[in-house]
Amino acid sequence: MRCAGDPGPAAATADRTMESALMRRPYVGWRSGRARCPRPPRAGVLALARPLAGVVLLIGGAVAPLSGAQPSTGNAGSYDPAQAVRFGNSAAFRNLISPSMLEQQASGEYQQWVHSAQQRGQLLPDGDPQVKRVRAMLQRLIPYALKWNERAKQWHWEAYMVRSQHVMIRCLPGGKLLIDSALLTRLRPNDDELAMLMGHMVAHALREHARERLGRQQAMQLGAGAIPQLFGPADLGSAPLGVSTQLAHLRYDAADETEADVIGDEIASRAGFDPRAALAVWRRAAALPGASQTSFIATHPMTPQRATDLRKRLPDMLPLYAKALGTTPDALPRYRRHR
Repeated sequence: MRCAGDPGPAAATADRTMESALMRRPYVGWRSGRARCPRPPRAGVLALARPLAGVVLLIGGAVAPLSGAQPSTGNAGSYDPAQAVRFGNSAAFRNLISPSMLEQQASGEYQQWVHSAQQRGQLLPDGDPQVKRVRAMLQRLIPYALKWNERAKQWHWEAYMVRSQHVMIRCLPGGKLLIDSALLTRLRPNDDELAMLMGHMVAHALREHARERLGRQQAMQLGAGAIPQLFGPADLGSAPLGVSTQLAHLRYDAADETEADVIGDEIASRAGFDPRAALAVWRRAAALPGASQTSFIATHPMTPQRATDLRKRLPDMLPLYAKALGTTPDALPRYRRHR
């Protein structure tokens, strides 16, 4: 039995082949185009990182030894989305915090936000057309998101909207999406554009970027001290300092943003949303007055390099979008922004 929009067996085999290659690739430096080793840990966590050299990293349900990845031998002038999926010490930092613990705390924080907005009269009701729109789009994205994180199959996915003057969209660990109304009233995204933003935020949750960032902060606090239960972090990760207050304000780095762009665009394209909308909506968001202080651009910075990468990815994403529509890339009409 297949979900609506699910490709047939032949396409699924091709997808698995691509995903298998994707899982085997090392992370490649965007500016140089050359394979590089993961960023070295800071001095405060050097003692922590050394024992992790032989660890096995889980990515999207596939198992890949860290020491076994081989540099890409492809044409340096061509773009390969596999290059954006990272291998390396990021898994070491994620393992400092239990995923179930983080998801539980994120869920508690999310429910607190929703309850607080409801008490202030700022929570949009379930029957609001924009709430229905967002939830319907999320349901289209979810089937194509699950392959990127085994735990996501058990997540209780939710989406709420609050009245606010801030242009914000966020997805907490566990699939908790929260959108401020100004995102729609000021940015005015069409469905393709909104799906690209939602896919990007969902990808951050799927790839556990918040868990990694909080793990790095934990490691810096612990320094070079003894680390018990590194891979059974029930004690160390049971109560990370200030997790609830940090989740909404984590600033992601360029590597996180690239990975979320690649995976988010793929998810949305497979769900039938036009990937050509991604560059347009990110540029427009970055150009909003005060965007660097009062919008999601503050924590998801839009850079010239990201814009270049979004353009380079289109030849890989358009076939996925065309397949979802039951056509070919050559038959797609020119992209026109419309409401």
